[in-house]
Amino acid sequence: MIIRPRPRGWQLLYILRGSIVPAIAPRVLAIGVLAVAVALLAKLHHPFAANGLAVAPFTLLGLVLSIFLSFRNNACHERWWEGRKQWGQLLVETRSFVRQANALLADDAPLRRRVSRLLVGFAHALAARLRGRDAAA
Repeated sequence: MIIRPRPRGWQLLYILRGSIVPAIAPRVLAIGVLAVAVALLAKLHHPFAANGLAVAPFTLLGLVLSIFLSFRNNACHERWWEGRKQWGQLLVETRSFVRQANALLADDAPLRRRVSRLLVGFAHALAARLRGRDAAA
C-alpha cells in the first residue's frame, strides 16, 4: 500500500503519483484541441450553422460518456478491492501460520524465529515485487 502524507485542499488536484491523470491527460488534451478546431472550422466556414445546433445530441453524448466512465470506474474499484482482499487474506494466513509454528515448535526457539522472519520477509518481498521495487531494500 502506498502511504503518503494526507493532502489538504488544493494539494489534491496536484497529486500525480498513483493517479490516472498522467495516463489520460494527453488524450483529453487531444480531444479538447480537436473540439476547438472543429468549433473554429464550423464558425469560419458556416457562420450560421452554430445557431442551428440542438442541445439533444450533446446531452445524449454526455449521458453515454458518463455511463461509460461509471462502468470503467467501477471496474477499477473492483480490481483495487480484490487486491485488498487478497492482501488481507495473505496477512491472516501468515499470522495463523506463525501461531501454529509457535505452538508446534515450542522446543526450538531459533527455528520459530527463523520461520516467523521468513514469513514476514515473504510478505515484504511480495509487496516490493508487486510495486516494482527492490525486494532486498
